[in-house]
Amino acid sequence: MTNQEIAVRVLELVGGAKNVKNVYHCATRLRFTLQTGESVQTDALKQTDGVLNVLGSGTQIQVVIGNNVNKVYNELMPLLPAPGIPAQDQQPAAAEKGRPLDRIFNAISGIFAPYLPLLMCSGIITGLLSLASSMNWIDTAGGTYAVLSAASNTLFYFFPILLSFTAAKQFHTNPFVAVMIGGALIHPTFMALSEVEGGVTFLGIPLIMQSYTSTVLPAIAGVGLYALVDHKLSKVLPDSIRNLVITLVGMVVVVPLTALVFGPVGNSLSTLLGNGLNALVRFNPLIAGIIGGGLCGYMAMFGLQWGIIPIILININNLGYDYFTPMWMMGPYAQVGVALAVFLRSKDTALKQLSLTGFLTGLFTGVTEPILYGLLTKYKKLNLCVILGGAVGGAVVGVTRTKVMAFLFAGVLNFPGYFGPTFPYYLIGMVLSIGVAALLALVLGYEDKKA
Repeated sequence: MTNQEIAVRVLELVGGAKNVKNVYHCATRLRFTLQTGESVQTDALKQTDGVLNVLGSGTQIQVVIGNNVNKVYNELMPLLPAPGIPAQDQQPAAAEKGRPLDRIFNAISGIFAPYLPLLMCSGIITGLLSLASSMNWIDTAGGTYAVLSAASNTLFYFFPILLSFTAAKQFHTNPFVAVMIGGALIHPTFMALSEVEGGVTFLGIPLIMQSYTSTVLPAIAGVGLYALVDHKLSKVLPDSIRNLVITLVGMVVVVPLTALVFGPVGNSLSTLLGNGLNALVRFNPLIAGIIGGGLCGYMAMFGLQWGIIPIILININNLGYDYFTPMWMMGPYAQVGVALAVFLRSKDTALKQLSLTGFLTGLFTGVTEPILYGLLTKYKKLNLCVILGGAVGGAVVGVTRTKVMAFLFAGVLNFPGYFGPTFPYYLIGMVLSIGVAALLALVLGYEDKKA
């Protein structure tokens, strides 16, 4: 099927254009928010040529397409009543219904997903600059270094502002007021208060001053409070004064509360979460590595990665590195290994093409959804190979305390973020994960029929 035919078929099976409330795409998936889930023909969608899998339920549906998802998306948008906006600018609506845990993960996904390409590219630049400076290839006091450093660090410095914007989209409130709330936390005048001897107060209440650049939780919490206020006041205020009053409340009530409460509490909670994850790694790095490498590679299948990504970002912000990410990334490398084995073993042309595409995409970019949904959900034996291969690689990077210096996924293109004294151990873990998984898959084979 052509990309246009896939788009037409998918739209038909999700209930038609009138049933689509919102749609955007990530690296491999079309993410639909629907008016109703009753019209969705899930089984027919899964059997559609060009569709790898269908996730979600009710009004929140994810159609896994693979690497050409942007092409299918571009064919889909003209079929909808209203023109779509670019995927990088579009945000999914928060689920109005569904299990609380699903709603939480959907919200986190909507807040952080637009920034993942920026996070990874920032990490690559940071890693390359670190390598170049350590080898004396670049003058750290020069203009070249300053410009590239600014390019890599800007996202993190202004994170409270950026996250406020996407959080506002998720919480269905005014994004411009939200940006002001996040921006207040890193305003130079406010940040300068931390240098005042003896501390400062707001209306007689002591302010606990901390740096909020690169932070995650305070701005999101502040925007969440503003959204609650917005929704409540919108129901009782007359239209003539509603926008003015709600905006004023955001500026003179929510901003101070964020500075007084959400900022300190959010930073303390961030530190606690990061310390908790690090304590687990320190308690038994071998077990942590086995679990991280063997099982965490499946997090994307269930959307659980959105629960761990904020903690990783907190670690990198507070410590300058993270232990858990290298363990986690051994799982995707093991998936790359089974894709290689299927390519070498299979005689089916379509399956060889799918496995080769999955192998190359996963190896270089760390995107393994084509493997997850094209192979692992269909051939059960391969999952054991992935678990064991990832566990071996995870054990190596866990025991050696391998670090990542920036937020990055797996993949050769993301190597710069892992550069440092522990990088050789990361390479060893990667090779072992791919090799063990591939060898097991070649020996054990894969199921001839779908699971």
